Amino acid sequence: MQDPAAQPAPVVDPMLPQNSYVDDYQPPSVRPTLSSPVASPATTLGAPLSQPSSSEALADQNIFELLGVSDGTDEEKEAFLLELQRVLWDDFLQYDVQLLITKDEYAELQRQREAQSTAEAKEEAVVAYLEKLIPDLEEIMLEKALELKGDMVRERINGLRELYAGEPAKIAELDRAATQVAESNWRAAATTLNALTVS
Repeated sequence: MQDPAAQPAPVVDPMLPQNSYVDDYQPPSVRPTLSSPVASPATTLGAPLSQPSSSEALADQNIFELLGVSDGTDEEKEAFLLELQRVLWDDFLQYDVQLLITKDEYAELQRQREAQSTAEAKEEAVVAYLEKLIPDLEEIMLEKALELKGDMVRERINGLRELYAGEPAKIAELDRAATQVAESNWRAAATTLNALTVS
């Protein structure tokens, strides 16, 4: 984990919405591998893999179904979820932590990190310290995970719009999926998108 204070400030275009973790997103076809599990607070990016849900709530949807990539191995899916969790955690440390704690608390956070010798120990120290200062840390991370999940579906729709730009019937289906997303009908949107990409 990198020290957020040591990283250069990102260049911000005031005309574009700032979704920093979405910019770091890598699609499932990249299949990242991680050497160790992430110690950050638990997030639920993927709903249970084995039980289909009839709920339309975003939290209940399997991320792989939403993205149309449910054919990967369990190891690939787990690696992808760990990578998304890592992106969320790094984004939280870089952009959100300093808004939630004081400068003195942040300085203490840095001291506790630097006192550890391994990356895993550093991360565990950060989590333990932040859980004391931010009682709803897990809830914040869950909200960030749901936001990322929704953003990835919107990005999928935008990418498919580019792919099918000359096909009005498919664009109409994409409009339907976008409306379903806007109405929080996530399961229906995934079904619409997955049927579109199969045809």
